[in-house]
Amino acid sequence: MYKKVLYALDIDSKPYLLKAIALAEQLNAELFVGYATNIDDQLFSDDAYFGHQLGDDLVNTEKDELENKIKDLITGTSLNKDHVYIVSGPVGMAIERLATHLSVDLVIMANSHHYFSFLSKNGFLIKLATRHDFLSFS
Repeated sequence: MYKKVLYALDIDSKPYLLKAIALAEQLNAELFVGYATNIDDQLFSDDAYFGHQLGDDLVNTEKDELENKIKDLITGTSLNKDHVYIVSGPVGMAIERLATHLSVDLVIMANSHHYFSFLSKNGFLIKLATRHDFLSFS
């Protein structure tokens, strides 16, 4: 039924990540994890205040910290690092774009995700549901 699943990562919740992994295994589906961030936008605002080099350093440091946090989160799981994506842009658009790019059948999100209230609005769900099924963990 579902061959590819995308979990919109709640970076502060390993239990929900484990739930997504278990669900994908039960479905015998390939699991992808996407974390959306506007980290590139910070470079522009850092440039304005700190100059180009310091702005780059701040963004690179934040990117490294994010990658390390995700690496720690997936350690000890069956998740393949190649299946984890950090995408840039407004969260809803970035997740939808990634889901389309990966041709997933199902998008999963935890209701603890800090953008869940935004992503569960009708307009976004209708757009997402035109191409993908949507499931939320509570």
